[in-house]
Amino acid sequence: MESHEDLCTPVIYINKRMKKGCLESHDGTLLKMLEQIATLVVLVLSLTQALHISNGPQSKITHLDWPKDCGVPQFTPNIAGRIVSGNEARPHSWPWQVSLQVRSRGSRSYKHVCGGTLIHKHWVLTAAHCFQKGKAEDAGNWRIVLGKHNLNWTERTEKIYRVKRIYKHEHYRYPLLNEIDDDIAMVRSAVDIPQTNYVRYACIPETARQLRPGHLCWTTGWGATRGQKENIILSEVLNQARLPIIDHHTCKMKKFWGDRVRNTMICAGYKDTEGPPAACQGDSGGPLLCQLDSHKWEVHGVVSFGPIGCTVENKPSVFTRTTAYLPWIEKTRIRDYFFD
Repeated sequence: MESHEDLCTPVIYINKRMKKGCLESHDGTLLKMLEQIATLVVLVLSLTQALHISNGPQSKITHLDWPKDCGVPQFTPNIAGRIVSGNEARPHSWPWQVSLQVRSRGSRSYKHVCGGTLIHKHWVLTAAHCFQKGKAEDAGNWRIVLGKHNLNWTERTEKIYRVKRIYKHEHYRYPLLNEIDDDIAMVRSAVDIPQTNYVRYACIPETARQLRPGHLCWTTGWGATRGQKENIILSEVLNQARLPIIDHHTCKMKKFWGDRVRNTMICAGYKDTEGPPAACQGDSGGPLLCQLDSHKWEVHGVVSFGPIGCTVENKPSVFTRTTAYLPWIEKTRIRDYFFD
């Protein structure tokens, strides 16, 4: 019988009792295995340190390669003065505004369905409910259009990009469940989207701080401007509206949205009035843009839902709160990186 002293020590104890010359056996197979294991461990540790993804609100977020030159348009938006109702935006002053367009089966023509926000050379931030009908999740049916002002005209400033993949939040269940939770999605462009004078990236908020009630933010889009309940007519031109942030506890009151509003949402608009402005059909997925400590525009919300007809007393526009989903956004980018 062969003695135990002639056997190689198991790998799990290699750092304590490996016999000299053991690794040279079997053409270095063990050595190669160990190198592969070490590489895997380093990769896992690196990703863990980079993400620190958890379910808690204090998750540490390390932004991967978000653009530093974000949130500053070439053409300054017209936000001076007291603008109560929505109005036409200065052309190309919100250069991260995306028109997400889809074509039906067998058709060559596209139509605007939702807004979105360009946040990176590969990524558009939008709402999950934009992709809930039929084969709408088929990336090949969609396109990203940037540099637009008038939807009905071909403009020399416009750029069109194919969609590579669509990532809806995995917990979005509406209309299967009568709750519009986790209404957020990421759209991956098939190619890099460079910045120009007419195409820029909006900033992602770097911290999870809450917006103060009354803070003035802006929403933009080509949504209906008259609050029609049926036969929705989109605006030809990009519109903008200034909306004050509504206190979360107020928005959860019964006469507002009650329990439909979660901590992952932001309410913005005017209380005790039926008048405009409000986000409306066609604006879905578009941004709620705010300036905080700097002149840069940050996308703090994604247009999610509002009342039928768009302007109903004490039913403000509701946005998915971007900072609540920073871990999911980072995780989606990592997931996509390994998908390729």
